[in-house]
Amino acid sequence: MSFERLMPGTAEWDLYYANHESRYQFALNLLKKQGCRKILDAATGVGFGANLLAQNTISKIIAIDRHKEAINYAKQEFGNAGISFLIDDCETFEQSKQYYPFDAVVSFETLEHLPKPELFVSNCFESLQAGGYLIISTPNKSVSSPDGILNWESHEKEYTAKELVDLLQRTGFNDITIYGQQFTPIGILRQQLRAELYRINSNPFNRLGKWIQQTFRKVTFNAVLPEQREDFEIIEYNNLNDIDNMGKKGPSVLIAVCKK
Repeated sequence: MSFERLMPGTAEWDLYYANHESRYQFALNLLKKQGCRKILDAATGVGFGANLLAQNTISKIIAIDRHKEAINYAKQEFGNAGISFLIDDCETFEQSKQYYPFDAVVSFETLEHLPKPELFVSNCFESLQAGGYLIISTPNKSVSSPDGILNWESHEKEYTAKELVDLLQRTGFNDITIYGQQFTPIGILRQQLRAELYRINSNPFNRLGKWIQQTFRKVTFNAVLPEQREDFEIIEYNNLNDIDNMGKKGPSVLIAVCKK
């Protein structure tokens, strides 16, 4: 599994779980407020987000991923009576169709990986009942790849706020609200401290010392200053130009909430 597919027990999980959890908590709050009862979690990964939703009174979650190993892990580690984990592809929704229509579709950090993103968003639109919600997130291109050079080999395309809204509108969504996930002041401070610690730890002598301890003494090193939920805030933006004009100072993740 790739770095971007978080796995419990890994350094990446310890470092970045809070980043992902905050988006699912945002979705949970909105879905509960709107009374949504049947949810599709598209590209669920190992299922921790679907489990968070199911543990908090949303009655039925259909969680899909195209990777068999991810779904098997999800069933084993995050199984819940309120979740059905299915092997399914976001470009077909072949297995999901039996559960149409959904009250909402949730899909975080999926769009940028897809060679046919418009087909995926069209499938989301088709799967929803009238008045249903799509909650979708993707990295903010203005922050992660402002020069057009993608830093993740698994990414097909990253989006500005305007590009994201254009895509959603082309596939039928018109009632669209854009939010940005960004660091809080304490999150910025923790990020700066983490970067400084990484710089110190990159010293060849420190790296050699760690290697010796890991190899011969079987010492396990914990993640350096893991992200916490209070490190993040998700705020609404009323003007797309406000986001895109902020450039690298803008939110790191764009979240769209769309109503069919």
